[in-house]
Amino acid sequence: MKWIDEMFADMKKERAAALVSSANGSKVNGTKHPKKQIPGALNAWRALVSSITVDVSDFNNHKERAGQTAVRMSQRPLECEVYVPGMHGERLVLTLDDNDLHVTVHPDFPDQQLTITIELDKEGQHTFWVLGEPTKEGAKLSVQQLSEYLLKPLLASADIN
Repeated sequence: MKWIDEMFADMKKERAAALVSSANGSKVNGTKHPKKQIPGALNAWRALVSSITVDVSDFNNHKERAGQTAVRMSQRPLECEVYVPGMHGERLVLTLDDNDLHVTVHPDFPDQQLTITIELDKEGQHTFWVLGEPTKEGAKLSVQQLSEYLLKPLLASADIN
């Protein structure tokens, strides 16, 4: 994946800059907005988990990760967990609650600023992931774009020494 290659290049630059100054990390957590689940929510969830699985696999198999401990995934009904070694036991947990995707990084990251919601297109055939309040004009992301949005900050903090 192109974004994974770019992420490794950025990580090298940031590591060099970190030798000069300390870096701050961005952290996310989930919010709750209960709604009636739309048709296609389960298919959208499965597509997201599939995309995350591919991205994690590509990350683990990247030449920059040779000899490193693999990022691991686990799944339960409507929950997906991504564990990145070298982060002191912290893990990304995604949970689908009705149409909302709850994003948490355990154990103690602050609240997520934007909601992530499933929305159907006008024909009711395809789903999008909406970043921000559904009543406002938020960013509509494809499943691959959402996977990158969720994984990039987490994977960028993985130890590649």
